[in-house]
Amino acid sequence: MTFNFAGQVTQTVFDPFDPLGGAVQVGSPMYSYMNFDTSATDINPAANIGTYEWSGGTYGFAALLGSVLFPVMHSLSISVVDGAPGGIDQCLVYAWEGTQGGLNDYFSISMTLQDDTGTAFSSDALPTTRPDPGKFSVRSFVMSGQYTDLNNNFIQYEVQGNLVPEPTTLALAGLALLGCVGFSRQGKKLQ
Repeated sequence: MTFNFAGQVTQTVFDPFDPLGGAVQVGSPMYSYMNFDTSATDINPAANIGTYEWSGGTYGFAALLGSVLFPVMHSLSISVVDGAPGGIDQCLVYAWEGTQGGLNDYFSISMTLQDDTGTAFSSDALPTTRPDPGKFSVRSFVMSGQYTDLNNNFIQYEVQGNLVPEPTTLALAGLALLGCVGFSRQGKKLQ
C-alpha cells in the first residue's frame, strides 16, 4: 500500500553549511510517500501496540524537499498504538538508509501522528486507508542525516515539519513525487 502526505517545513538545521543551497527553508512545502505491506505480521506481543518492519525491496519512505527526492528503501518500521477511547492513539514511522552511528553516511525519516482522544484507531493493526492528518493533534515529520562531501567536509542536517490535513495537498504531493523520480538517488549524498 502507498500513502502520500504533504506538509510544511517548520525548522532546518545545517552544519556546517546548507547542502540544499537555500532551497528548503521554514515555510517550504514538503511531500512524502510511504510504501508498506498491509499483510505484515505484528512482531510486538502487546495487545494494544503493533510493530511492523520491512527491509529492502519496494518498502520504504521518501521525502521530496526542494528538487531533491530522499528515498529510504533500506529499512522501514511502523508502530501503531491503540490507546482506546480516553487514551492516546499513535502511528510512528521510522525509516533509514545507510548505517547510523560514527561518521557513516546515512539519513532517516520519521513521522509521528498522535490522537490524544484515542479515537483515531480501533486496533493496533496497520491502517488500510490513509490516516487523516486532521484527526491528529501531533503531525510531525523529521528528516536527518550526515555525509562526507567530495571536499571531505562532514555535513549534518535536519529538517522538521508538520503534515497538512487538507486533502488537496495530497494530489499535489502525488504529482510532485511523480515529477521528481529522476532525482531518486541524489538525496543519498547531496553532492
